[in-house]
Amino acid sequence: MTEQLESDFRELVSVQEQAGLDPLSDGMLGAQDLFRPLAEAAEGLEARPLTRFLDTNTFYRAVLVDGEPRLRKPLPPPDLPGGRWVGTLPSPYAFARAADGRVSAGALAANVLAPQIEAWSEAGCALIVLAEPFLAREGEAGEALAPLTKLPQSVPLALQLVFGDASRLLDELAEAPIAAVGVDFYLTPADALPEDYPKEILAGVVDARSSALEDPDVITRFVEELVPRRPSGISLVPNGDLQFVSEKIAREKLVRLGRARQTIGEAVSA
Repeated sequence: MTEQLESDFRELVSVQEQAGLDPLSDGMLGAQDLFRPLAEAAEGLEARPLTRFLDTNTFYRAVLVDGEPRLRKPLPPPDLPGGRWVGTLPSPYAFARAADGRVSAGALAANVLAPQIEAWSEAGCALIVLAEPFLAREGEAGEALAPLTKLPQSVPLALQLVFGDASRLLDELAEAPIAAVGVDFYLTPADALPEDYPKEILAGVVDARSSALEDPDVITRFVEELVPRRPSGISLVPNGDLQFVSEKIAREKLVRLGRARQTIGEAVSA
């Protein structure tokens, strides 16, 4: 890790701790995009063609397949306290989409993601978020659910539906082998959440696509609308990666997320 990257990492951790957020994230500061670290760490995969990420002004390197994918060496864990950090990986379905379907999501789940999850579990990871930017826009839940059965359950898994309306998927995801579902509540209405939902909800109440700063009181009132629907739990999160806003804005968004959490108190965790 370079000196600047180390400084940025420590600053990010400090902001999260001061805001009272837990578990902690390393922000994937050393990763160029969601897919490239795993592609570079695996046999049979190579990250090469630049591809626009959804409708943002950012890009990822699409994954080329030139053999049977297999993780050579797991990505190292971040320098964070054991049991207090969250790791982010692509979902199997998203990983296969980034490879343009040239390898199955099941193969990527079994041979690349599963050993990575086991390694992070042994390193003290508290939660692994499987980022899923494509499914809410197109595709069927069944396509994304089947590969999840090939992932270990040694650490809780969350499927985060990034930047999309999750309404049509929530019922089926209730049966998925995951502990939590991440929902972008800027695109998903609160009443789309079924009552007595059996999964924890990672409530995306901070908009990572906009530089507008959220009002903690507005976040609090919105979460108060979710609580009567009685999901298994509610945690407050951004609705996606904060790389789409400036560092100053990202910092303030985390601070305001922390303020909302403190106001809500024991009703939710963040």
